[in-house]
Amino acid sequence: MSKLNNNTVLRPHKKSRSITFRLDASIVDELQRDANQNEISLNVLINKILKKYVEWGRFEQKLGMMPVPKNFFSSLIQETIRLSESNGISVDPYKEKLIKYSAEAAFYHLKESVILMKKKFDLWSVLAVLHEYMNVSGITSDHRIEAGKKHIFVIQHELGEYWSLFAKELLNLIFYNIANLRAEIQITQKSIIAEVII
Repeated sequence: MSKLNNNTVLRPHKKSRSITFRLDASIVDELQRDANQNEISLNVLINKILKKYVEWGRFEQKLGMMPVPKNFFSSLIQETIRLSESNGISVDPYKEKLIKYSAEAAFYHLKESVILMKKKFDLWSVLAVLHEYMNVSGITSDHRIEAGKKHIFVIQHELGEYWSLFAKELLNLIFYNIANLRAEIQITQKSIIAEVII
């Protein structure tokens, strides 16, 4: 890859190959309908579907993943806290521990997933797997480079404060434990911004 300036990266042209498949007519009709609705060609849609399978789908069963609605995680935590407090149980002393433990457990499982998917475990392979996970989960993420070495990662979600706190803890573990880097991380109820010098 070559850089045009501090923010623009030229990616190498990807090779393509023509190949023929036989598909049920009903499947082709549904795919064509989706392509039309999204104002893209059938070829582009099928490439997106196959890319998603190659990058993520083929690993889901091996990783023990199951599809869950995106807001399930945050609503589960919020409802647990609400029920505890409505029954006179103060959860404040345990919130931080719960988030820290959840992030540590996620970091451990992430390591196993990255090794399976990328056949290596380093900062960039971990960030690639996280990006792929967020992409299939409908979470928006962005990565920019400023002044050649300052990396800014932005994650936008609809999962609430606890998910932001969890993601902040997880990102701290990733940057520090894998690359010995300290990240400056800011959160809101719907977003995380991590800045790190690499």
